[in-house]
Amino acid sequence: MPVKRLSGLMGAALGWALATGCGEPAPAPEPSAPAGWAPAFDATDAGWLMNVSAPPGGPLLAVGGRFDQGAIYQRRADGWAPVPLTEPVPLLNWSHGFGPDDVWVVGNEGTVLHGDGVQWRRVPVPTTQDLWGIWGAAPDDLWAVGGRGRQAGDATLLHFDGRAWTGVQAPPLQRDRVDAFYKVWGSAHDDVWVVGQKGAVLHWDGTAWSEHFVGISDDLISVWGAGRERVMVVGGRSNGVVARWDGQAWTSRELAPLPGLNGVWMRTPSVAHVVGIEGTLAVLDVDTLTAHPVPATTRLTFHSVFGDASGDLTAVGGNLGALADAYQGLAWTRPLGPNE
Repeated sequence: MPVKRLSGLMGAALGWALATGCGEPAPAPEPSAPAGWAPAFDATDAGWLMNVSAPPGGPLLAVGGRFDQGAIYQRRADGWAPVPLTEPVPLLNWSHGFGPDDVWVVGNEGTVLHGDGVQWRRVPVPTTQDLWGIWGAAPDDLWAVGGRGRQAGDATLLHFDGRAWTGVQAPPLQRDRVDAFYKVWGSAHDDVWVVGQKGAVLHWDGTAWSEHFVGISDDLISVWGAGRERVMVVGGRSNGVVARWDGQAWTSRELAPLPGLNGVWMRTPSVAHVVGIEGTLAVLDVDTLTAHPVPATTRLTFHSVFGDASGDLTAVGGNLGALADAYQGLAWTRPLGPNE
């Protein structure tokens, strides 16, 4: 029976889960969404959905797929539909765009795709490490992060200057064995944050990277913010953990019994939306770091959450870490409230 490792994929979501496949049963029907939420589309056979986002002025995109076959889905006026790709790619993990004709997607095995509004093409990068996150301040200033998390040297940091992707050396870290970076987000070209294994947090000030300590030793899976003085990081293997940057210092909190968290998104400085394992959907009071979860109606894992210009909040995920021949996607949506 073949065995595959879902390399490094966000300790909170999967640990170092093994995915095996050998004639397993078909995926179960999509579970019912909790009150206030509804299925965005029937994602049962869509494969794992790792990220949902929309570039300014562009359509909402969900990326994911299977280990050996990445996929992109696009929301259109008549519903969601798969996006044709010009060549086979492995599992896709994250996306970031500047407009409908300038969208980037990263994935396993050093995969980087660029969409120009007409087609998607694969762009060469100097790594074969799995890439988990991408963010940029401008079309000629993007960062991508990754790493399989298996051995020293896996942690990967890449930069795009508008012409080519190059590898960037991370600073020596006081934390031992940080072998993967999971997400990157910033408010400007000189204010970029990276999170990763074992509570690793890096900051780029436009000149150099520095290490921050947020009071957490669990894996940190995602980062988002609402400006330089309101940045949130989330993660945790068994219990959810969060930390807030106020421009001067970090404040952290464990959210037990809330399960581990994988995704975070903010529109306002005082509210964060977080998602995670065991069907976790919650609204977080940023000032008090208090979570208000929705009663879970699924044990599937949410991996990403995003609010788009139409006023919809969408969360995606799947049976991450399950049997490799039984990929099941999950995509739910609800309207955003006026103060969210």
